[in-house]
Amino acid sequence: MIRTSFIAWLPVFSIAAGLGLWELIGRLSPPVLFAPASAAFLFLLHQTTTWVLPAAIGHSLLTLATGYTLAAVVALPLGFAMGRVAWVHELLHPVLTGIYAIPPAAFIPFLIVWFGLFAQSRVAIVVIMCFFEMLVITAAGARTIDPRLVDVARSFLAPRRRVIGAVLIPASLPFLFTALRIGLVRAVAGVITAELLLSPANLGKQLLDSAGRFNTAGMLGVIATVAMIGLAAQQLLRWLERHVLRWERP
Repeated sequence: MIRTSFIAWLPVFSIAAGLGLWELIGRLSPPVLFAPASAAFLFLLHQTTTWVLPAAIGHSLLTLATGYTLAAVVALPLGFAMGRVAWVHELLHPVLTGIYAIPPAAFIPFLIVWFGLFAQSRVAIVVIMCFFEMLVITAAGARTIDPRLVDVARSFLAPRRRVIGAVLIPASLPFLFTALRIGLVRAVAGVITAELLLSPANLGKQLLDSAGRFNTAGMLGVIATVAMIGLAAQQLLRWLERHVLRWERP
């Protein structure tokens, strides 16, 4: 019991130690090079009270949610099909592997031509950034399902739809949640990449504005905000995973 409680507090100790180290390095460094955590917090507090930061976070989260949802809706079922159906894998694997090797930034000129510089292009970059990771992980999980589970279901003359719903999908859920977590991290990175490289907007604009004024407190504050968004989203997915996968050991 004591050991469990200690482990539960470890993330808090980790964050506190990280903030303390950040504050120490910031106070030992020139402000133009690296600001302490307290200065970044004051910047975020000022931006929050003027409603600049909440508005930027809201618009960035909308882009994140839209692109991430679109990518997941396509990548998860397609990856599952590639992992379980041989002809689907052979048909799509060469093309998707070739596209996966292309850096996401290489698509930006095409996205500008197709969608312009604004919301649609930012959503498209998020989709590209997280789609392939979710696809590959889902396909790998579907391929590694124990065939004995399928054999048992078929021995009871279960129809194919029942086998998929009662055996294949539950068995692949750990990989599906892993794909969602990795895709979410990539989606957060995609939002900031889009808001920096396209027409500056939202959190990306906040970061560029702070950089233009050599305001390291502002830059670090925005980066910390992005990190907190990613951490909160990851924790939400982990909570959902624990409640769905009750049979899995933590």
